[in-house]
Amino acid sequence: MSKGMVRVQEPSEEMMQKIIRARIAISTQKQRFLLCPYCKHKAVAVFEDTRGHVEAKCSKCGRTTAFDVLSMRRLRLNRRYRIIEK
Repeated sequence: MSKGMVRVQEPSEEMMQKIIRARIAISTQKQRFLLCPYCKHKAVAVFEDTRGHVEAKCSKCGRTTAFDVLSMRRLRLNRRYRIIEK
């Protein structure tokens, strides 16, 4: 099949309902990006409830990387407790 002859069809009604429910579920969640470890380009967007592993191909360098989403969470510094030297 040549590239010019790709079939595109609309999703079924059941699939459209799933897409709509997913969009509603993520509408209130914070989005963050995982960076490609090779070129530091934004490789994949994940949301707060994303768990497990995600494999993504970087659109800039073309390398495929598997990400462990849970181990790549950003750690927030606790700025409430500061060491004050006298």
